[in-house]
Parts: sequence; C-alpha cells; structure tokens
Amino acid sequence: MNDAKRDDQSADPTDGWLVDAVRDQQEPDSDVERLISSISSGLGRVRRPARSLVADAPGVWVSDRVLKQLIAVRVRRTIGRLVVFASVDGPDDRVNAVRMGLIARYADDLVVLSDQVRDIVDVVLISTIGTEASAAARSDVSVRWQDLYTREWLD
Repeated sequence: MNDAKRDDQSADPTDGWLVDAVRDQQEPDSDVERLISSISSGLGRVRRPARSLVADAPGVWVSDRVLKQLIAVRVRRTIGRLVVFASVDGPDDRVNAVRMGLIARYADDLVVLSDQVRDIVDVVLISTIGTEASAAARSDVSVRWQDLYTREWLD
C-alpha cells in the first residue's frame, strides 16, 4: 500500500475496513471480486466515527468497528462467505441488535448458514464485550443474503 493511500485511510474513517478485512482471507472468484469492487468504490464517501461499546469488565470499552471486523473475519473463515454489511445497533454505548448482510451462492442452504452466522456472532459478542453486555444483541441477530449475480437482497 502506498503512503498516500495509507494516509487517506487513516484520515478517512470509513467502513471500508470491512471489505479489506475479508478480501485478504481468501482469493474470491471473479464474480465476487466484481461485487467487492462495486461495493467498495463508494465507501470513501461514508464517514462515521467509531462508537465505544461498554463491556462486562469495568473500565473496558470496545470499538464497534473492531467488533464488526471480528465478526466479519470469523464468518469468512468459518463458513467462507463474504460479509458485505455489518451493523452493531443500540443506543449510546450499548448493543441491542446485530444486522448482517452476506453473499449467497445458489447451492447454499441459507437457513443452516444463517444459524451458523448467528452462532458466530454469539461467540464473538461474548468473547469481546461479555455475556451481560451482549445479552440483548445475541437475541436479536438478523441475517440477510444478497445474490452473488444480481446483487438483490433475497427474501
């Protein structure tokens, strides 16, 4: 990575790290690569400061960006699916829901994969912010799937 690009990324806090984090895990096929390019092309315009989340341990705070990245990487490594959207929702420093968007393939059993994603989110939430701080979010994990070719969200 050249210095100009590195400086631009450090000065421009975006969710582009999400695409970068999973891009390096496995070489995607050409269709997935085109989708990554189309998604990441507009990310430079998205600006949102990171949010600090309270954890079970007193005095410990976890960045929502770190939490989303941990979830995305774990999903990619465990079930081999690209995460195109991750949201850690809740008021202020609390998490009460997690929303995930992933790329589906035609032969996928989306019900089984969705359950696996929920299990992964559960493990990551407990290991990062703790059982108590993540209780509400672990009971409200929504998983949506996007078609690899049409980029339409599946119902």
